[in-house]
Amino acid sequence: MLRLIKMEDDKMKKISELLGKYFKIEENPKSLKKKEEKFFYEFVESLCEIEAVWAVSRTIGVNVEIHNNSYINALRMLMEKQFGRLKTSIILWWVFESISPNGEIYPLMDENQVKHVIKTPIQLYKFLKKYDGR
Repeated sequence: MLRLIKMEDDKMKKISELLGKYFKIEENPKSLKKKEEKFFYEFVESLCEIEAVWAVSRTIGVNVEIHNNSYINALRMLMEKQFGRLKTSIILWWVFESISPNGEIYPLMDENQVKHVIKTPIQLYKFLKKYDGR
């Protein structure tokens, strides 16, 4: 029988410490995938919030240049470490440039000349999964 005992943070034990060195604890690959997806969705949503603020700023006359912005350059560098150069370019294009001034969504053309209209972060994530390992 397993009992859960509330302890102070500094007295918490890891499961591996309790079981001993003969047991190896690994996270379920499905759990890792869900964490990866959740991170991606939250990250893209944050980028979309930045774009929304910038769009409002542009309407009131504040010049917000995406390509020469040091914040976006810093994000791009971190994103390239996490996602790679190709995926980073696609993500940034989708967030900042995929919607026309009149609200239409520009399609993304893949290497097989197939057009993809990506409307949600979920669709973007699924599209990018095709490029894993490249």
